[in-house]
Amino acid sequence: MKHILFDLFLVSLGSGIGVVTMCLVRAGSQFDRDMETWKRGEK
Repeated sequence: MKHILFDLFLVSLGSGIGVVTMCLVRAGSQFDRDMETWKRGEK
């Protein structure tokens, strides 16, 4: 029983890390697009 709970914990932890990483990548790509637009408007 203890082993099953530990596996469930690891799966939850991995899913959480995956979601956080995905959010950071999406935010970074959005920031890059915004900076590109800002630099084009500056010229």
